[in-house]
Amino acid sequence: MSCPFVISASWCSLRIVLLLSMAVVSSSCQSKEDDAPKPPASAARAPAEPGMIELPEGSPTLTRLQTDRVALRPIQVTLKAQAGRILANDNRLAHLSARVPGRIVAVSANLGDRVKEGDRLLLLDSPAIGEAQLGYRKARTALRVTEKFLERAAALLDRGAIGAGEYQRREADHDNARADLHEAEEKLHLLGMTEREIQQLAAKTLPHAEVARVSLRAPFAGEVIERNATIGEVVDPNKTLFAIADLSTLWVRADFPEQQAGLLTVGLTIQLQVSAYPETTFSGVITYVGAVIDPKTRTVTARAEVSNADGRLRPEMFADVSVVTGEQSVLSVPHAAVQQVGSRTAVFLVRGPSRFEFREVTLGRASTEYVQVVSGLAVDDEVITQGSYALKSEMLREQIPTGGPL
Repeated sequence: MSCPFVISASWCSLRIVLLLSMAVVSSSCQSKEDDAPKPPASAARAPAEPGMIELPEGSPTLTRLQTDRVALRPIQVTLKAQAGRILANDNRLAHLSARVPGRIVAVSANLGDRVKEGDRLLLLDSPAIGEAQLGYRKARTALRVTEKFLERAAALLDRGAIGAGEYQRREADHDNARADLHEAEEKLHLLGMTEREIQQLAAKTLPHAEVARVSLRAPFAGEVIERNATIGEVVDPNKTLFAIADLSTLWVRADFPEQQAGLLTVGLTIQLQVSAYPETTFSGVITYVGAVIDPKTRTVTARAEVSNADGRLRPEMFADVSVVTGEQSVLSVPHAAVQQVGSRTAVFLVRGPSRFEFREVTLGRASTEYVQVVSGLAVDDEVITQGSYALKSEMLREQIPTGGPL
C-alpha cells in the first residue's frame, strides 16, 4: 500500500525539476534577446542636414526648376507716396489787403477773373491816404519856393549883395525841402499809389473825387481765387480782400514712409494722377525734401513743382504720387526667387543636381523685376527662380529642419 505514494512523490519532484529547468532556459533566451542590438527601422528616413532639401531622382519638381545668378544689377526704384495733394505755388500766390483803413467805393474784379500785373482790383477811399497826398503836395510847393529863393540868392551873391553864408543857408533849405518831398513820395508808394498816380498829384488843382483815394492792384498776372470785398464796406489792413494765384505752375505735396527718406532727393522726377483725369499722367520735379519726420504719421514730406499750362490741375486736388529714383548698381535676385516662410524671407541655393539649401536673406529696395539683397548671398550664387514655391511646399511637407520653427 506504500508503493503508490512513493511513485506519486517521485513524479511530483520530477515535474518541479522540469519546470525549474524550463524557467532557467527561458530567462537565458530572453536575456540574450535583450542584449542583442536592434536593427534600424527600415521605414524611418535618416534626418537631413539642417536647411537642406534633397529631391529623389525623377521627381517632377526637378523638371520645373529654373535658376539665375546673384549679380550686381542697376535698380531703379519706384516710391509710392501715402498721400498727395496739389497746392498753389506759394511763390506765385498773393493775399491782398488794404494798406490803410478805408471804405470800398468800387470793385473791379470778380472771383475767377484773370488779371494782369497792375490791374485795379478795387478803389478805396481813405482819410489816411488823403492826409499823405496833401503832405506830398505841400512838400512839392515847399520845394518850388526854396528853388526860387536859391536862384535869387545865387544872383545876389554874384553881385556881392549877400555873403556866402546866406547863400549856403538858402542852399540847405532847398536840400531839406527836396528831402521832404522824397519822403512824402515814398510814403505814397508804400500806401499803394503808382508813379503815374503820384505824378497826377502835381497838378495845380485836383477833382475832389480823386483826393484821398487809392487803388488795390494785382502784383502779377494770375487768377482771382478769393474775393472778400463789397462796395461800401469799411475795411482795415487785417482783412484779406483778394487772393491772386498764378496757376501756370503748381506745387504737389506728397508724404512718403520714413523708410524711404534716404531715397528722396531734390531733382528727382515725380509722376502723379488725379481722379478727374484717370488716363493722364502728369510729371514734375522735386524741389524740396523735408528735414523732419512727422512724429504722428512717421512720414517725410516732399514737394514738387508741376507745370499746369493747360489749367487742368487745380489746388486742393488729391493725387496718386510716385517717384522714380536714379539707377544704382546693387546685389540683387529676381523677385521669383524670394519666398516667405513664416516671418523669414529666404531663397533656395543650388547645392547639387537635386540638392538645395534654404537660405535666409535680408532684402532692400526693389524694382519691377529685381530686389536688392542686403545680406545672405554673394555674387554668382545660383538660386532657384521658377519653382521656388514648389520647393518651399516640399520642404514644409517633409518637415525638413531649417534652423527654427516654420
